[in-house]
Amino acid sequence: GGGMFRERGFDFTIEGAMTAGEVPDTTGWNMTDLEIDTVEGRYRIAGHAVRPCVVELGTDEVTYCSTLFIERGDIVVEEWRATGTAANDARTAMLSATDSLAWSCPEGEYSEAYERGYDSLARAYIEANRANLYGGWLAERLSRQLPIDEARELFEGLTSGVQRTEAVAPLRERVARDDRSQVGRRVNALPSEVASVLDEGRYVLIDFWASWNVDESVRADKLRTLTDQFEASELTVCRISMDNSREQWQSAIEDDPTEWIQLRGESCGLAIESLPISYLLSPKGRIVARAESIDELRQALEELF
Repeated sequence: GGGMFRERGFDFTIEGAMTAGEVPDTTGWNMTDLEIDTVEGRYRIAGHAVRPCVVELGTDEVTYCSTLFIERGDIVVEEWRATGTAANDARTAMLSATDSLAWSCPEGEYSEAYERGYDSLARAYIEANRANLYGGWLAERLSRQLPIDEARELFEGLTSGVQRTEAVAPLRERVARDDRSQVGRRVNALPSEVASVLDEGRYVLIDFWASWNVDESVRADKLRTLTDQFEASELTVCRISMDNSREQWQSAIEDDPTEWIQLRGESCGLAIESLPISYLLSPKGRIVARAESIDELRQALEELF
């Protein structure tokens, strides 16, 4: 599978039956080197692609295949499923397997049984297709509901060519963000309010939170009690809310200490896998500790000061 991921690209064809005379619309594919022929109710697309990608095949009115993998070879589309290349064959086989799984689940415990079975099936198909785009596409989709450690395992199991594809980009960026968020790493995407405090030689506690968190007001009180033990010349608190609503955010911070820096919607390029989460930065902008609870934060601060 490595050859298809090189810059020189590859040739491909796609063939299938037209529904009600609808010729597939390829304008959204961002490919200029395409030829479309129609004969006796069937279409044939011939083209050259720089690298494997995922497209939707159809028109505004008709869907021929909702997820089609463009890769080297001759692809045939029938009844909304594609075959003829590794990734398309794998997706069609997976769809058949999930159909069988759905029929086999006991009625009373359908949801739980299907979820367990689907997870097992998906992992097996990702492993078997680690060198083609279907494995990467499926890994990205499955990873959305997994903690970062399991998501990273899926990503690292893919071949390097698949890891670099656009279909895997959200997972790749999530892993990279987690890498940047490890203790010892320097944080480069800091807001000016935080950067200026670091320049003064102070430590900064960046606390990510949201007003809709359970017991957030209680946690804010505990955070105040904890940080009050340290001199302002040593430690500055920067709370960054992930609230969508400006009004809810402003209402939630009314009772916070006025010396705290209050921001909303900034990620600083850091991993925010769950809320709340805190990062303690040294005056040089390096991560000294990351904590998901007040107790973890207390331990980190006591070790530092």
